[in-house]
Amino acid sequence: MSQLIDRQLFKQLLDEARNSPRKRAHRNLHQHYEEPVQRVCIGLVSGTYVPPHAHPQAHQWELILSLQGRVGLVIFDASGCITRRHVLSEKGPASGIQLLPDTWHTLYPIDPESIILEIKQGPYDPAKAARFAAWAPTEEAPEASRFLEWVSRAETGSSYC
Repeated sequence: MSQLIDRQLFKQLLDEARNSPRKRAHRNLHQHYEEPVQRVCIGLVSGTYVPPHAHPQAHQWELILSLQGRVGLVIFDASGCITRRHVLSEKGPASGIQLLPDTWHTLYPIDPESIILEIKQGPYDPAKAARFAAWAPTEEAPEASRFLEWVSRAETGSSYC
């Protein structure tokens, strides 16, 4: 079945994200986790915290495209030092990025509401999908909001203390 990626889908995702404790909502475009390419639209609203993580499997590249709004994407080295920062926006100059396997990264909405499209090679195995950074708080940790504030302002070369 064809799936339209349109403003109605964006509205649904953002409505769900605003009402979600995680402040984000996902819509899989693939039918099952065994598919060779995984595709998901994600609605992000201010305050969502995506803990820094890496996809350790050798085939697990990741393509992230901004479909609406601006998104900050931060890349770290293995010790948690920021090595690169990017702003992704459908209005450019960069609308997306392809990350190599095992790249430590996080992202956050710069605008109050953003939509991204994430594409990864499948199949998807939740037990092997991501490693979360020991040097950053978990999503449930009380200091997660402090880390989010830091990462949104920190400069390249900085580490969270």
